[in-house]
Amino acid sequence: MTFFSRTSVLLALLFILLPCTRGRAQIVNIEDKRKALDSLGWAGQLDLNGSLTKNNNTVATAGGALRLDRLGRKGNILFLTDYRLVRVSGDNATNAGFGHLRYGWEPQDGWRWEGFSQLQYNERLRLNLRFLAGTGIRRRLFREGKSRAYFGMLYMYEYDEMDDSETTYRDHRLSNYFTIHSQVSPALSLASTTYYQPRLPDFTVPRISSVANLALSVTKALRFTTSFTLTHDQRVNRDFPEVPATVFKWVNGLRVTF
Repeated sequence: MTFFSRTSVLLALLFILLPCTRGRAQIVNIEDKRKALDSLGWAGQLDLNGSLTKNNNTVATAGGALRLDRLGRKGNILFLTDYRLVRVSGDNATNAGFGHLRYGWEPQDGWRWEGFSQLQYNERLRLNLRFLAGTGIRRRLFREGKSRAYFGMLYMYEYDEMDDSETTYRDHRLSNYFTIHSQVSPALSLASTTYYQPRLPDFTVPRISSVANLALSVTKALRFTTSFTLTHDQRVNRDFPEVPATVFKWVNGLRVTF
């Protein structure tokens, strides 16, 4: 008997209007999704997409994302859902999604207490279900102009149900991270976040994830962007050799504003 079936997870994610067009590694980088709001209250964003291509193979894609933010005087709420499906001639090349809810309360400038919960799955990484919940502190280390840095130390409980097996992980973890955003020049910005998530009390096989982003303005309306994401989880590879211990993604692009 499983904790939840994949069908149940899909229905739950769709119920909360899940559906984005990004593949997922095993750690969802929430730091990369924070944004500054300029007014109190709610803000939202919904993306939906799909395509069908027929050549030697039939390739069908579907996906989307929902984001809700609430900015208060002392507290704020962040809600994210994300889904992507890619089918090639009837087989799933990508099938992954997550839902994330986070509340932050700032008792004083520079300090924040946060609580969060998340549901996630990734078929290609044999992750049938991940449920986690946690809480901890976030500290701003510095802020100067558009440059800033933060450090976070949180505790979380994590339940991982692996697909097509009897393996289930129930872990207590620390989730520590360091994130920095630097406006190197008016044309160049850099951002980086690194997560270190050891199991408690065993620190020998931690999960590590890092993402780096660069944006370079070529003209006032044209910007070059590049992003590199890497996740290392040796324990899953030890138990499931077909799942790589290290997965990465490198994306380059152009952004036009008008």
